[in-house]
Amino acid sequence: MGEPSISFGTVVVVTTDKDFAVLVADALRESGVSVGDLKVRAPDNLDGELADPACGLVVPDLDGFPDGPVAGLSELYRQAGPSVRFLAVTGVFDAEVARGFLRLRLQDFLVKPVVPSDLAHTLARLGRGDADPYPDSRIYTFLPAAGGVGNTTLALQAAVLLHQTAARRHQTTCVVDLNLQHGSCAEYFDLEPHFDIAEIENQPDRLDRKLLDVMLSRHKSGLAIVSAPPCPWEMRSYRPDLVTRLLDLVASHFDNVVIDLPRTWFPWTDSVLQGSDHVFLTTEMTVPALRHAQRLAHAVKERVHKDARFGVIINRVDAKGSPSVSLAEVKELFGDDFAGSVANDYKAVREALDQGRPLGEMAPNSRVIADLRAIIADPADIVVSSWTAPLLALLARLKRSDTPSVNKGKRHA
Repeated sequence: MGEPSISFGTVVVVTTDKDFAVLVADALRESGVSVGDLKVRAPDNLDGELADPACGLVVPDLDGFPDGPVAGLSELYRQAGPSVRFLAVTGVFDAEVARGFLRLRLQDFLVKPVVPSDLAHTLARLGRGDADPYPDSRIYTFLPAAGGVGNTTLALQAAVLLHQTAARRHQTTCVVDLNLQHGSCAEYFDLEPHFDIAEIENQPDRLDRKLLDVMLSRHKSGLAIVSAPPCPWEMRSYRPDLVTRLLDLVASHFDNVVIDLPRTWFPWTDSVLQGSDHVFLTTEMTVPALRHAQRLAHAVKERVHKDARFGVIINRVDAKGSPSVSLAEVKELFGDDFAGSVANDYKAVREALDQGRPLGEMAPNSRVIADLRAIIADPADIVVSSWTAPLLALLARLKRSDTPSVNKGKRHA
């Protein structure tokens, strides 16, 4: 695991489950993090341990709190000192719990059943003082405001652009198609979808790096895609811990992760948004689609963490504009949330889809590529010279100066 730079001091495990306490103790030893003292307390038997200046970490088993995980965690926060970190574990996880964790600015959490190696990895990361569960991964999430707005096309083309930049640095990019019933990301590139949900649905902890590699579809460029075979006749919501396990694993092994979210809001959608670094709401230049986007933008902004970048992308914008609404009016409608517009190049996009190839191979000079490249541009993609490095560092500090560290939710869903 590597040598940690700091110690937890005292670790308090809040649980009535002896097996859980043993699990945490074993994971602490495996993590290699230095621990001054390990205390196990029942939720109703805490006597100032959390307020002790020596206390550095609290690991609560939130299933043991009668008022629910969020209320139980809130009470622990009330008792704890200002420098205490929390690693919560819960068997109940839904949209309400995700919002509660976000509001409390929880450092990290795991969903039961807990894989011992995951617990040890998380403890090691917290022991090093990392603010981000996966500091080297960047999560780009695309969410459609309405059906047929081109969300998958934009997500895939963004992934291609990110992959081209990342590959020059020997980094990796993966697309995760969370349209688990109607997904088409693999098929857009004429690839077979290999993500077999049935094999892991009832045992998400079986999904490890080796199995993930088997279930990946890979484009000849090296871009990886997680996509399940479509089954529209079986419409249902999959277990949140399945999505949690998948995104945890992908985020820990790829430098860039691009998520194609479905329009339908599932119990795990909040957590995916919470864990994203960039969230793009896609829509088009029709009045109904713009209305949907305006309503949805407020809901999405409530769920993304404060350090995340949120923006609305207007897709298929004709050069002559729309007779009903102008681009200037759209920019005024969304204000600072307007991320940019993407030109309507229907012929080139259709040909790329029909041939199962990235748009850049078919029409490298398409305005779609130029527009999308400008939208997803990130300061980290700038070639840093000796004089720009201090400036970028200062901008990063200013961005974080008024916002406490927030768990970026790579424990999605």
